[in-house]
Amino acid sequence: MAPKKSANLPDEVEEIKKSLDFLSAEIKTVAAQQNQIMELMGEIQSLKIQNIEKDKKITFLENRVADLEQYTRMNDLIISGLKTRHRSYARAAAASEDTAAGRGGADAPEVDLSVAETNQMPGQYC
Repeated sequence: MAPKKSANLPDEVEEIKKSLDFLSAEIKTVAAQQNQIMELMGEIQSLKIQNIEKDKKITFLENRVADLEQYTRMNDLIISGLKTRHRSYARAAAASEDTAAGRGGADAPEVDLSVAETNQMPGQYC
């Protein structure tokens, strides 16, 4: 069987040319998009490297801060096991007045805090 010769052969050739032009345009578009993707991949790789470097720098700085905090605590002195007496504001003020008057605060009278809190003098009853 011999191939059929068609009367509309020039139309078929024209249609094939249009198809080739369309496909070549599509290939150019895909190639351009592929180039953009490759550029973006390169940019992503450089950003990943920057991210790793910054993570290393953050770790280094965190360690440095920890070392500096430890260095400031190195000379701290912690005293434990001592009995303490808490001074009231009135007693501290009286001691400072005694010191200013030259008595040294040693002969400051002891104040009964329960009486001082109720604004009563010792020996005075309501």
